[in-house]
Amino acid sequence: MTMILLAAAFFMAWAIGANDSAKAVGTAVGSEVIGFKQAVLLIGIFTTLGAVLGHSAVSGTVGGLAEGMDAGEIGLVLFSAAVAVTAASLRGIPISTTQSIIGGLLGASIKLGIPVRWHVFGKIALAWVLSPLIAAFFAIWMYNLYSRLLGKMHEMANIELTQKWLVFISASFAAFNLGTNELSNVIGLSRALGFEGYFKIVLAMALTFGALSFSYEVIMTVGKDIAPLGPTSAFSSQLGSSLAVSLANSFGLPVSSGQAVVGAVAGVGTYKGERVNVRLLLGIVRSWIIAPLISGTLAYILLSIFP
Repeated sequence: MTMILLAAAFFMAWAIGANDSAKAVGTAVGSEVIGFKQAVLLIGIFTTLGAVLGHSAVSGTVGGLAEGMDAGEIGLVLFSAAVAVTAASLRGIPISTTQSIIGGLLGASIKLGIPVRWHVFGKIALAWVLSPLIAAFFAIWMYNLYSRLLGKMHEMANIELTQKWLVFISASFAAFNLGTNELSNVIGLSRALGFEGYFKIVLAMALTFGALSFSYEVIMTVGKDIAPLGPTSAFSSQLGSSLAVSLANSFGLPVSSGQAVVGAVAGVGTYKGERVNVRLLLGIVRSWIIAPLISGTLAYILLSIFP
């Protein structure tokens, strides 16, 4: 049973890297401030720091939803969520890994007859709805503030250097959040069964490998396909979404950084009057609904086959 959990945890961490890395560095790569390999290195460093040093109540919230489940059952939940995320990554769709895990836990709880904490699930669902809206608000606010700051600069070299450094810093912050939020979902489930310490670093390495091997298409979706992004828009979107995720983390709510950054990019693009790919946005939102349904259903089926 323990081996099932370990294998599923590695698979889930890899899937997070393959999909959620785009939410951390997609705007930076899409705006051509940093390259793909640089982005993966940034992910590896700051996600690990977020997992090890970040202080978030997310892992405790997620671990609490798994009370009453053994290692094998939690492993099947993680496997179900990872399958849903990988399927979306194959299509280049930025899905919510957080929703996939929560959906898997709900399906497992129903199958196992474990009392469902509906009030906790309700708070999490509300945060999912609000996070892209709050991220869009923060992003537009940052865009206005940042534009005024750049307007006071007269040297083009200083403007370009400032833009590059701010995009890099915001991407680093987002990658740190990836460790404290998305990876904390896996850490929380693993911690519930006694896995701690260096195991966080191993999971962060698996996430980094997922970013290196499978994240490029999703990065392009976030960074280029939703709306055109320049360095100013990229910084504002990235920092706005990171602030929204950090706010949710402070309340122990496992929100999706993917939802936040998509909301931020769409919000800034709409505010600037850019062409926003509404059809793509609707497909992404649809995937946010389908993902937890798939992982929850698959967890229910697998637990029926392997009781």
